[in-house]
Amino acid sequence: MLWYKAWRESSLRFLLSTAVITLMCLAYTLFHSRLYPGVVHETPRVHNYTQYIHWTIFGGATRGMLQLSCLLLGLGGLQRDRKQNTLGFTLALPVSRLSLVASRATLGLLQVLALASIPSLVVTAASHLAGQLLPLDYALRFIPLWAAGGIFTYAISFLASVLFSSEYVSLAVAYVTYVFYLAASRHPSLSRFHLHVADFMSGLFPHYLDRTTMLWTNTYALTPIAGFLIAALALVSVSTVVTTRQDL
Repeated sequence: MLWYKAWRESSLRFLLSTAVITLMCLAYTLFHSRLYPGVVHETPRVHNYTQYIHWTIFGGATRGMLQLSCLLLGLGGLQRDRKQNTLGFTLALPVSRLSLVASRATLGLLQVLALASIPSLVVTAASHLAGQLLPLDYALRFIPLWAAGGIFTYAISFLASVLFSSEYVSLAVAYVTYVFYLAASRHPSLSRFHLHVADFMSGLFPHYLDRTTMLWTNTYALTPIAGFLIAALALVSVSTVVTTRQDL
């Protein structure tokens, strides 16, 4: 029942995100012959197909779409029920608030993981159809980065949805907070800690990829991945505590 309720809240956003990310991956790969010259003009560092795929998908607009999708998926919950006058029914269910939050958070994490896996699988297959070689191993290594960064992004929106009753306000606050965080993480005093989640998801920090060739180096560390997952868990935990103590 709780899983179904959580799915009904987020299914449209998840399915639309899946469709958009998939279409973007297909467009950039299948129509690369038309798009490649424009990308090279805008990004002089692009000299081959692998670099093109990175700057359009794994480190470009498609990655940005995933981040936006994660912010959208975080919306919902009891505050949404109160806004829609269905809170009484939800709270009357024979389950605790902790169960309500846990089911929504768990489903959201699974949805983010699914979205994070799409580009690696689609791009590899579509590249083959387009007559280009992109090793599956190259693409698969982005999944943990996209999953960890996406879950962290999702957790920011998840917390905002707990604090604000309006989904529009929650999304606006989450987006502004996220943009401020990205800007602050580039400050010289913080840059050495590799906190910029967009660069992390792109493989640029902490130097997972060689910036010249955009090929993987031997520095694929698990610590940064664990760090973003722990930060996400902390945000979800705060959301859980707030929800259980809220006077709804």
